[in-house]
Amino acid sequence: MRPKSYFAVLGTVTALSFAIVAVPTYAADATSEKTLGQLERANKLIGKTVYSSDNQKLGKIDNFVVDLESGRVIYAVVGTGVFGVGGKDYAVAPGIFTDVRGDTIHINLDKQKFTGAPEFTKDIDKPEQLGQSTFANQVYQYFGQTAWWQGSQPADTGSFHNVHKAKDLIGMKVKNVANEDLGKVDNLMVDLPAGRVVFAILNPDSGLNLGNNYYALPPNALTLSSDQKNLVSDVNKDKLASAPRFTKDQWQNLSDPSFASKVYQYFGKQTYFETGGVLRPTGRTDDKTTLSEEAKPAVSVQQTRFARVSEGTVKRVGQARQSAIS
Repeated sequence: MRPKSYFAVLGTVTALSFAIVAVPTYAADATSEKTLGQLERANKLIGKTVYSSDNQKLGKIDNFVVDLESGRVIYAVVGTGVFGVGGKDYAVAPGIFTDVRGDTIHINLDKQKFTGAPEFTKDIDKPEQLGQSTFANQVYQYFGQTAWWQGSQPADTGSFHNVHKAKDLIGMKVKNVANEDLGKVDNLMVDLPAGRVVFAILNPDSGLNLGNNYYALPPNALTLSSDQKNLVSDVNKDKLASAPRFTKDQWQNLSDPSFASKVYQYFGKQTYFETGGVLRPTGRTDDKTTLSEEAKPAVSVQQTRFARVSEGTVKRVGQARQSAIS
């Protein structure tokens, strides 16, 4: 699915900044006491019952709409029907979710307020509409959440670049730039309250002979193919074979920041969860102008860890070029 206008990364990072030196292979190792928020597998969250702040049953998580380029959960879709029949689907801003680690999920909102939320209708659930920021802005405004993509342009203009529904991503084939099969997306690791897609999990193709390992990839290491049928990565077999990996009994260890840092470093991507780094966020594109801007400083511990990519990070290219010329 490719919206008409895109978010684009502006500016070039030098090769030295992201040079990958020879590194040993890694396995996930639970050695850190710190964790990356409430990390859960997307397919484990989908289907969970959602309760309001007044302990009323609202429905179930039906899907997530995510942007791989910024590594964000744009919103969750909560369905109120029974077995998908009847009821309505509502788009819910991720920051409203509180505890997602049990058998049920809770939001910081009462039932009456929830039932007035923007509906995720068939008109929204279309490739040409799914990435439009107009609807996302309505969702965030309704729930009193900050539109993290807003910069010098209004938050309801433009569109996200690499937008998918989580259910569509899970099981999607991944190829490299040489059109060689790397495997399939086994899952997404999501920190829902923080609105983050932390990893896309690759189940490697059996032809690569990589054993029973899984590989965690930064979400922005994957782009949509030109035919919109597969995801594409610039990773070849040799590079993948040496990448940080884990086994099926080590899912819980993906919350370890030290392992996550190794993953992002190995694939040459900036981490959002560490302080002191210079982030290279997604810029935003509307029909006329490509936009970019310096990241705003975080104002809280949670924002420092979780809210530092694409956070009001846009300014006009024309202005940037003019500044460069002057």
